[in-house]
Amino acid sequence: MTGIGWLLVLFVVGFFVMLLLRIGPIYLENYSIKGVLESLETEPLITRKSKVEIKGMIMKRMRINGVYDFDPKSLDIVKSPGLVTVSIDYSVQKSMFANIDVIVHFSEKVELVSN
Repeated sequence: MTGIGWLLVLFVVGFFVMLLLRIGPIYLENYSIKGVLESLETEPLITRKSKVEIKGMIMKRMRINGVYDFDPKSLDIVKSPGLVTVSIDYSVQKSMFANIDVIVHFSEKVELVSN
């Protein structure tokens, strides 16, 4: 392989490494958010709590798990008799380089049934 071929290979590998370094933390943060939602399923008497209490509980768990950039407006809590539906719908935009950005959209949902 020639020198130009090696430069091309290094450029492609470097691009994907940079992409992984930019997008990897976004997915790790989403994994933490999913864990927070799933932890609500083990919470006793969660369906008896108010929306404000549930939202406060979620935000507290987010801070404990190191999720600081989460917008509480992305959180939607719907209560009905014996059922609480918590859904999170948000997007994250990160700059790759120059004027090229990466936008990743996530949507998570959990339904909590009274015990």
